[in-house]
Amino acid sequence: MKKIYTAIDIGSDTIKFVVGEILKGNLNILSSYTIKSKGIRKGLIVDPNLAINSIKDGIKEVNNLLGISVRKAIVNVPDYNSKFMFVTGEVNIVDEDELVTTESVNKVIKDSVYAKLAQDYELITVVPLTFLVDGEQTSHPIGKSGKKLGLKGIMISAPKKNIYSVLSVMEGAGIEVVDITVSGLCDYYEVRNKNLDKKIGAIINLGHETTTVSVYNRGKLMNTETIQLGGINIDKDLAYMFNISIFDARTIKEKFASSHKRFIALNDVYEVKNTAGEEIKLNQIEVTEIVMERLVEILNLARQQVLLLTKQDISYIVITGGLTEIKAFKNLVYEILGKDVIIYNEETLGVRDNKYTTAVGMIKYFNDKMEIRGKDYSMVERSDEDFLINPNSKNRKDKTAITKFFENFIGTKED
Repeated sequence: MKKIYTAIDIGSDTIKFVVGEILKGNLNILSSYTIKSKGIRKGLIVDPNLAINSIKDGIKEVNNLLGISVRKAIVNVPDYNSKFMFVTGEVNIVDEDELVTTESVNKVIKDSVYAKLAQDYELITVVPLTFLVDGEQTSHPIGKSGKKLGLKGIMISAPKKNIYSVLSVMEGAGIEVVDITVSGLCDYYEVRNKNLDKKIGAIINLGHETTTVSVYNRGKLMNTETIQLGGINIDKDLAYMFNISIFDARTIKEKFASSHKRFIALNDVYEVKNTAGEEIKLNQIEVTEIVMERLVEILNLARQQVLLLTKQDISYIVITGGLTEIKAFKNLVYEILGKDVIIYNEETLGVRDNKYTTAVGMIKYFNDKMEIRGKDYSMVERSDEDFLINPNSKNRKDKTAITKFFENFIGTKED
């Protein structure tokens, strides 16, 4: 069976769609697409109908690109007020050969969270720290022999209203949600390496309306927090200072401004009309001073948030997100946070932009989750898999039926 997965990263500015295949441990991007978000503010659904239409339009484009119908996906949910709890569980291994099976893993995960969810909260996932087979630690227990299987992990939960608003929108768009996650969890799966897996650190994701700060201990997400500042605040600053539209302000930020006033061209000028219809000329230094001031504020707040999330010494900070694409960004970061900070650069073929970091990480996270649970799974029907390999195949049936959304979601979550 091929492992083909679809991730839908719902952002305040754009919704990112990524379809990828895991082949020999590597991710190959089959399709990627970005569409403007509607009905979403600061990651929360504020107008379900507009959000549904945005997702439908995006899926339609992905379907046209692939030539098949995408019906299943992993989706991220808002991480506002998320809770992180250390949990443990233990079950008897009932296999006649005393081997740990997929069923054993599912049971110990359920046991670890039983009766531990706060009221009005829903389970997102359990991040295994370690499994124990008769007291011996292992990261992949399936196939090992013993009498008891234990688990130490981190239970991640979020308010039900955050989760079910997203689920209802996905259902309205005709997409079956296979799994849910949060951006902080998936960002690490994209930026990780063997060196980071041994350390304590943080990832700062600079988004359009918010900045997400997450801390990790040896590759495991321990906590996350959202700062209510992002790229749109820079747009508003520019629009206010120069009396221009928010759309022109964003273009200036992305194509003309620099993150640091030491890295500008003094003679460069940007011509734009203000809201009164008058032609004005902006030089790069006055634009950059405004951009730089807001970026410094965001970076300092993110650094403070890291210190609030953990009292342990941080060995690394990785920065990603759309704002990292502004000119000379790394120069400003090195000045504020030091030169040990890693500015992540998304280099995966087909998604070479940091705005895709979370969506790509979602696929890698889900694949890892399936491997730990000993499952072979694909979100694409076998006939569609064959069509992707051989587009001229005529033995493909068009399927339009969607399985019952919430029943499947609960079953997957318990798995």
